[in-house]
Amino acid sequence: MLDLIGFRSADWLVQRLPLGASRGLARVMAWLAFGIGVPARRNLEANLERLHPAASRRHIRRLARAAFANFALSFVDLLRLSRLAPERVAREVEVHGGQHLEAARRSGRGVIVLSAHVGNWEWGAAFLSALGERVRVAAREQRGASLERWFARSRGRHGIARLAGAPLWLSAARALRRREWVALMGDRDGARGSGSMCAWSAALARRTGALILPAVIVRRPEGGYAACFEPPMTPRECVDTYREVVRSVLERHPGQWLGFEAMPEGLA
Repeated sequence: MLDLIGFRSADWLVQRLPLGASRGLARVMAWLAFGIGVPARRNLEANLERLHPAASRRHIRRLARAAFANFALSFVDLLRLSRLAPERVAREVEVHGGQHLEAARRSGRGVIVLSAHVGNWEWGAAFLSALGERVRVAAREQRGASLERWFARSRGRHGIARLAGAPLWLSAARALRRREWVALMGDRDGARGSGSMCAWSAALARRTGALILPAVIVRRPEGGYAACFEPPMTPRECVDTYREVVRSVLERHPGQWLGFEAMPEGLA
């Protein structure tokens, strides 16, 4: 109940305040949470230390503080997204690696979009849907039925649905065989203790013939987002090299990784 009240209060403010004021208030709240040392900060800093073992404590703290600010801005944009038309979303996103995106779209196969908690993944799914792809996301059910309904309505506005059912791979496989796009997060564990999501993605690709397309959507310093696509991976490459892909993304966009939960051992 408290989660829902907080969420609805934030939604009310974002719809009534100027965008700059909403973002400024969100940053202040994020820095307060960072300053009091919420558990998410400790988890993030531990993850960053594992990814950057040679980095100084000061550098790790600076990256974590930037990530908290980026999370706040992404939250504001998530609330905006629930009321934006698809064409408006597409206008606020520029594409890097567009040849890889177009190759996947022309393949005539289902596509596993293997992403990470970098930037704003909800905008990434909405952008792909705005291009005309049918997108399904592997996302946890929200705490509370009312909050879950809000997410379902927001995603549904952009033609996106959450994968459901147990085991989850059945609904994911069905979607891929229908040549839909399934978005998974490679920096979290797989479904129901199945190992890393990279291994889960590789197994799905082998079973369905789907492409694996690494992609993230990051915030641009000048505003808006950049959707960044890497060359499609084979299942073997996914298992062996996705760690390097994530590292490369984080090196180019420091402070945008929202690694608030323990990451799989394979990425450490």
